[in-house]
Amino acid sequence: MEKLFTKQQVADHLQVSVRTVDRLRVDMDLPVYHIGNRVRIPQSSVDMILEKSLSSEKLVKIVNKILEV
Repeated sequence: MEKLFTKQQVADHLQVSVRTVDRLRVDMDLPVYHIGNRVRIPQSSVDMILEKSLSSEKLVKIVNKILEV
């Protein structure tokens, strides 16, 4: 079974805000689990964020877009 994280745990790990995690989740169309009214982010989604951020300028564009709002 895959490990699940809260948005706060992911934010702490990536050293960003919870709001940024929400935006990345939507912009990158990451798979998440909804348990009741709570969101849990699987390890594979966290890995996707890290993989894309390390290998692509796409994350920079997303973050810049977020900062413009």
